[in-house]
Amino acid sequence: MKDFKSCIFLMADGARADVFEELLNAGDLPAISRYVVEPGAYRGAVSVFPSTTGPAYTPYVFGKYPGRCNFPGIRWLDRRIYADRRKLFSFRRFRSYIGLETYFMNSDASTDNTSIFEVFPRSGNILNELSRGVKLTNDKTRFSKLYHKVKSHFTDRTDEVDLLARRLLVKELGAMHDFIFTVFLGIDTYSHVNHPFHRDVIDSYRRIDETVDAVASRLKAEGRLDETLFVIISDHGLTQTHSHFDSLGFLNARGYKTFYYPNVFRHFVNADAGSLVSGNAMANIYIKSPDGWGRRSTFAEMKQLVEDFLERPEVDVVAGTDEEGKARIKSARGEATAWIGEDGRVNYRKVSGDPFGYNGMPESMTSREALSASFGTEYPDAAVQIMQLLESPRAGDLVLSARLGYDLRAYHENPEHRSSHGSLARDHMMVPFAISARLTDEPVRTVDVYPTILSLLGRPLPDGLDGIDLSV
Repeated sequence: MKDFKSCIFLMADGARADVFEELLNAGDLPAISRYVVEPGAYRGAVSVFPSTTGPAYTPYVFGKYPGRCNFPGIRWLDRRIYADRRKLFSFRRFRSYIGLETYFMNSDASTDNTSIFEVFPRSGNILNELSRGVKLTNDKTRFSKLYHKVKSHFTDRTDEVDLLARRLLVKELGAMHDFIFTVFLGIDTYSHVNHPFHRDVIDSYRRIDETVDAVASRLKAEGRLDETLFVIISDHGLTQTHSHFDSLGFLNARGYKTFYYPNVFRHFVNADAGSLVSGNAMANIYIKSPDGWGRRSTFAEMKQLVEDFLERPEVDVVAGTDEEGKARIKSARGEATAWIGEDGRVNYRKVSGDPFGYNGMPESMTSREALSASFGTEYPDAAVQIMQLLESPRAGDLVLSARLGYDLRAYHENPEHRSSHGSLARDHMMVPFAISARLTDEPVRTVDVYPTILSLLGRPLPDGLDGIDLSV
């Protein structure tokens, strides 16, 4: 194992594993190939549910699934606080990380998680909103990141934001950071407004390669290249969207008073349902139980609503919890129950058919066996990912995963999303992972990246991580 002294972490937000791999094999990412893959490794890795920016960053920043960081989506409703009239004006009743509320992200994530920035006190951070533990002087876009995100979202100038990220990163190389986290937004933004294979998207992949060339050339000239670990990864993939499902209108048509963004004042105190969409292909659906907002509604209590959702062509998978707190998962293909036993093993029992079309899935297995058994399917790691999400007290009573080609938000999206992500589908869950160090041959989850980086840089691993060290 190499003796690395620092790490350059590049987040290619929205990069698809297949596009990245195709460009890599075609020689269109020469710097990444030369400085990262050839001395190290390339893998396709399984992300987390919801597969969307923000929640899908928790594996890298905290080494844990988003559900275990109480981070169930980019929009959520906290039913317990919503139910408490004494907390009517609490800033923690609900959230959307689109806009100013993005600044609550660090305080919203569970505080019992050790951030990678706390492990490496001399960390730098560029355009990453989940930045707990970064010193003020080292968070180079702490106050400007919202401006740059808005610029990226509402204008056709995301390339300028990526070039800014490159300039800041190269400038920070002289500060002798142990760890620098840099986000590149171009792939994600251009995919949303066009499609994942548009020329502007492909140019954004190449722009990251040019950044690697600039960084590696600088480090090589200073004699620091061999002691610097490169990590290039994504948080989610995307697929083209041709139709939008109005999940808000769907609930309203059934008589619910539905809480939603952006009009949070429509049912500020009297909602009996909520539709909070993430990435547009995943939604947390909240339904007031017969006992009020103090507890979750069970899958059985929402049986008719589950059936109604599954009759829609846009909805692929619906999940919730039963009376025992076990995950209940249903699709047109079948139904299953999943839970973690007292021995820590994953239990997966089919009720009828199989909601993911799995063949030969064991009824009892370790978490790694669950990953291996599903890794090559159209729903990699889906059972584990649903269970971790439902561990969040803020997760919906139902969680929806959209069918490819559709999303779950018909209005209030400006500009219109022509590509979506967030679901359990393979094209959303598989991400590229390139690292300038050798790895084992095991299938990779994104939660494995945190412990692998710490091990390669000689740091002890905190307790309670969801991933494993894959370094050799």
